[in-house]
Amino acid sequence: MVEALSIKKVQARDGLVIDTSAVMERYDDFDFKPRVRIENGDLVLYCAEDGTEYDRVELDAGMLEVAERDRSLHMRVKFEVKGMHGQLKTINPIIALGKGKKLPAPSWKTRLPIDFD
Repeated sequence: MVEALSIKKVQARDGLVIDTSAVMERYDDFDFKPRVRIENGDLVLYCAEDGTEYDRVELDAGMLEVAERDRSLHMRVKFEVKGMHGQLKTINPIIALGKGKKLPAPSWKTRLPIDFD
């Protein structure tokens, strides 16, 4: 189950694009069903199963126009697992390449339909 899902950035490019961050409870948890709706000029991110609202952000007139035109958006999610991801304190260089090792940053992209209320 998702512990927290927050909207980091909203952009209107060719279509509406939102960047989000999801914190999962367990590493083997695949229960992730986000949906989006627009209520009174606000973009609302919620769970499809129980309707729990995760985050809400106000859209300007240009973004609302793009959302009404396309009726969908691109959603980019950066996942974290509670207790597993963090910041690497010491970088261990790979001698042959001259690069440091980094923690994995799993991400996901999808296209979601927008419900208008």
